[in-house]
Amino acid sequence: MAKKKLDNAHDLQRLKSEFPDVHGAFLAGKISSLRKALVIAGMKPERTRLDKLKNSWTKATDSERDAFLNWLEARGALSTAPAYSSAPSPSASAAEAPIASGRYLLPSAIAEIKAIMAKRELEPEDVMQEIGFAADGRSLAQALARGASLRLAVIAALQAWLRTHARG
Repeated sequence: MAKKKLDNAHDLQRLKSEFPDVHGAFLAGKISSLRKALVIAGMKPERTRLDKLKNSWTKATDSERDAFLNWLEARGALSTAPAYSSAPSPSASAAEAPIASGRYLLPSAIAEIKAIMAKRELEPEDVMQEIGFAADGRSLAQALARGASLRLAVIAALQAWLRTHARG
């Protein structure tokens, strides 16, 4: 967290030297947050709703994500087919379905990976080694536990690994 404070101190100093009027308004309480002051000064981009949703998604727990997806599905806003491709054919197996949205594993893929790991008594390091990456499983462990992002190459290798080890 110290890095964040250092960044804020740097931003505050830059705001003071380059935009003294905005800095004064921030100190006077006319601007409610440093982030808003930096946006007004043009030093930081305005965060879109999409940016805020992505940030919230990465911080959400698995149960919060499931609840949100259930809420979307109840509203009819959640399509079972990915937006970037046509719906899978009825003969398509679950192993051929996408396992990630961008760089984030889908909850169904996380559950499947965890089930295979438990059945085969594997740790994230073992899985990373099996899919051809260094036996440093921290990134996979964080993706499984907290929904952290993974490199696209790891996701592609995990998809192939899931096809190989899919439960029958």
